[in-house]
Amino acid sequence: MHSEFEAALTAILLGAVHRFFSTFKVFYTHLSEKYFDD
Repeated sequence: MHSEFEAALTAILLGAVHRFFSTFKVFYTHLSEKYFDD
């Protein structure tokens, strides 16, 4: 029971981190194009 809960929590955390980095990457790309591509 405890290990199942840990596995679910880990999966949720990994998904959140992955989503965060994907969003950050897109945001950073937009900034780069806006400010460095005159």
